[in-house]
Amino acid sequence: MAVYSIADLEKLTGIKAHTIRIWEKRFNFVQPKRTATNIRYYDDLDLKKVTSIALLSGKGYKISNICNMSLHELEGLVAQHIDVARFNADMLDALTLSILYLDELKFIHILNKHIEKNGFEIAFNELILPLLDKLNDMWLSGSIKKAQEEFALQIIKRKIVQQINLAEYHSKEGPSRFLLVMPKHENQQLNRLFVEYMLVKNNMASLYMSNDADLKDVIEAVDIFRADHIITFINESSSMEYADHLVMLNSKLEKPVNLVFIGYLSTVIKEKYPEVLEIRNYSSLLKFLTGLKIPD
Repeated sequence: MAVYSIADLEKLTGIKAHTIRIWEKRFNFVQPKRTATNIRYYDDLDLKKVTSIALLSGKGYKISNICNMSLHELEGLVAQHIDVARFNADMLDALTLSILYLDELKFIHILNKHIEKNGFEIAFNELILPLLDKLNDMWLSGSIKKAQEEFALQIIKRKIVQQINLAEYHSKEGPSRFLLVMPKHENQQLNRLFVEYMLVKNNMASLYMSNDADLKDVIEAVDIFRADHIITFINESSSMEYADHLVMLNSKLEKPVNLVFIGYLSTVIKEKYPEVLEIRNYSSLLKFLTGLKIPD
């Protein structure tokens, strides 16, 4: 069971620590535990209760009416409002609760609602990316277990693959052909899948070279696949040597291809090699692909 400070609860639920303390005194809605050295802490059930109350409070429920509800009663109310959730921050709270409870049906329901209303790209940018940021914060703070993180990541991966499959019959006669490569120690499968989806949707042919493909394989694939772009995903400092070698080998090709770097270290690589392109976010990816498309 995870242990949370009141600062953790504030960060994860959006309710100020001062407010939580007032609610504790006035409504006795959670009972913080104490360590052997008398330090206050909260557990998983407390987090779920405070998160539920935060969502319901945002729906207009009076704190005095919900603070003393059992967790089961709160879950029932939350379930009702997740079904009709507005397409804003409430959905992020609802997804977080679904992860805490490992509620796959509810998690998928919320994603599908957002996708149906806004389209997959907007859902990815406005809901999935903020959720991934929140999951990262929760993981680093110990607020969620590995099983809960994997639960969310696996569903998101399936959703992206589903979108790729829906678009797989699009023509691949776009003006550019892409190799997608990833250094050995990188683990950016979600980003890679989303980029693959965006390429398919924009009628661009792509080929993913797995992490165990060395640079010799990549250079051979450029010729075989007739690629004119290589997209490399790079977050880890250990991947910088890979990037250096890729730039060097590409410069020796009879017809060098365009190198595109995506990840935290893309800016560092751009500073070192001004000729490469860096993709920092969804907007820059969209702008890049739009610039490659043949005008109608």
